[in-house]
Amino acid sequence: MIDFISSRNGRFYSEGKPFRFIGANMYELANVDSATTGSMLQDAADEGFRVVRFWNFHPVSKDKLNEICELAKINNLYLIPVLADTTGYLQSFSIDAEWYRSGYKETYLPYVKDLVSSFKQAKEILLWEIINEPFTDSFQDIFNFAKEVSETIRAADHNHLISIGTIGGIGDKFGNSFSRFSLSNFEKLYSIKTLDAVSLHDYSFGSTLLERLDIYNRLKGLHNTSNKYSALSDFINYFPDMIDKFTLKSFNKTFDFPLTLRSIWKKYNSMNLAAAKKLSKPVYIGEVGFKKSLNEMRKIVMEKELREYFNSDISGVLLWSFESQGKSIDGHDYGFDKNDKFGEVVRIFDFSSAVSD
Repeated sequence: MIDFISSRNGRFYSEGKPFRFIGANMYELANVDSATTGSMLQDAADEGFRVVRFWNFHPVSKDKLNEICELAKINNLYLIPVLADTTGYLQSFSIDAEWYRSGYKETYLPYVKDLVSSFKQAKEILLWEIINEPFTDSFQDIFNFAKEVSETIRAADHNHLISIGTIGGIGDKFGNSFSRFSLSNFEKLYSIKTLDAVSLHDYSFGSTLLERLDIYNRLKGLHNTSNKYSALSDFINYFPDMIDKFTLKSFNKTFDFPLTLRSIWKKYNSMNLAAAKKLSKPVYIGEVGFKKSLNEMRKIVMEKELREYFNSDISGVLLWSFESQGKSIDGHDYGFDKNDKFGEVVRIFDFSSAVSD
């Protein structure tokens, strides 16, 4: 890696050429011992991934991030450190509506300013992601938070790109006025000049309304309620899964079903993509997952979805969640490990022929 990744005309660039990538989420990377961190990044490189996204929440030390950067350099990997998460997992502080208004200035903002200033020369970092899947009832609070934080990062570090880990599509909070089907708010958020790239998350392929209710209640700590929704979702999704498997084997195609959110999510993702193009900012899929219930069909579906993304001029895709070394385990059946051989699909996509425009 010679230079920093840059952004212009709706694309990422490296050494004057458009930069596209397939990567993986390994959210526990900064919260394991050094030997495990090294093995996880080696596994990512062995699978052919180019970028790794992970949680780098306070109080992760600068020494740990430096270790990750050095190991990334060895393995020819780029990094997307995520600097906070609404759920608070692996984080020293909790996040609520008041945090988005002013609470972030207490611990989070000083930590972020110090961290990005210390790593402004680290070429292994692709971009800083200021928070994963933010949600609060006030769009203005999200906007003000993102503006101040991204401006603070830009003042401390002129080298790296900045983004937010927004879901986009069907929204960042179930029923929330900020994001649920609000294309104008999504575009307004990313119109902030110090945000360089647009993030979307896509669980559309196997997602149902009941699954989203399961996740919503799980995040609120209502586990009994979430378990009921999960069971109902599995039941309702059983037949669409069977039909997907049949049509994939027989016709190499899949179809949308009324009880899934696939078509709605994809429709809104496409409109978010149009907004990003209007703003001339590159789009990356920060998270995408495919259910284990698809079995051997997972790789077929993944290849088809990746082709669709890149044909839509999306710049990068990060799979959720690479359960390397028994870490970063996913609780919703989207995880994968080396035995799933996703690397066979990753290596189908050769971006080395990209030329400067």
